[in-house]
Amino acid sequence: MSALYAEHAPAVYRCLLAWTRNPSLAEELTAETFYRAIVADQPVRAATARGYFLAIARNACRKHHARHSRQQPLHPDAPAPAANGDALLDLQRTLDALAALPADLREPLVLYAQGGLAYDEIAAQLNLTLATVKIRIHRARLRLEPFR
Repeated sequence: MSALYAEHAPAVYRCLLAWTRNPSLAEELTAETFYRAIVADQPVRAATARGYFLAIARNACRKHHARHSRQQPLHPDAPAPAANGDALLDLQRTLDALAALPADLREPLVLYAQGGLAYDEIAAQLNLTLATVKIRIHRARLRLEPFR
């Protein structure tokens, strides 16, 4: 499992960071994702591991938001420290732009760009047709173009 963790944890964390916009929460949910995979009764197959981990991460993120949707933080967490101020601003601008996308466009884009899943894997995970996934990713990219 440690080899699978080393290979897939960065992608899981990047997706969770894009979904939550909170580095510490993304780290917590990444750990929870791999914990759930370890205690699950089914073995993890290397060929489909990334999709499996991202499905667990997406569900953990949804459950967290459902449990904490009414709570408001006293002060929002700042993004992770960057090498310089410009990189920090770029990260925050990118996360804000992603958060502004409707969920039906954001989710496939994050799974593709940060999760590294193929279109057909995204379609299977989100119960969408392959054409719908391609269209949604294209529309999300068009909406994000002004932020480049």
